[in-house]
Amino acid sequence: MTGENRRRNAADEFERASLCLEEARMLARAGMPYGAASRAYYAVFHGARALLFSVGIEPRSHRGIVALVGDHFVRQGRLSPEMGRLLSRMQRDREDADYLTGAVFTDAEASEMLTDAERFLEQVKAAALPDQ
Repeated sequence: MTGENRRRNAADEFERASLCLEEARMLARAGMPYGAASRAYYAVFHGARALLFSVGIEPRSHRGIVALVGDHFVRQGRLSPEMGRLLSRMQRDREDADYLTGAVFTDAEASEMLTDAERFLEQVKAAALPDQ
């Protein structure tokens, strides 16, 4: 990936993250906490991809993203450890919301996930897209 490709790919992923966050907000307003939780995770997922693309890394899996963000951003001090844990937790929560029949997500929990996703994307923007 060239420098220009890295910047464009990171910006495209961040835009996708923003769209997912808006979808999560819409689902939360409609009283659909499971969908809101899932889309909030995808906002974080695309934000994490933006981080990785910004340094020329193209992740291959959801779990790989967690490990790569830890290695290249959390351990390097470019992203807080709290945000690394948030990425991992939201991935598990999304799997529960989408696949675990007995999982319960309340409106309050979905709202908290939205807040977490917003905080994550703020840190992503500062780390990966400082000129935007």
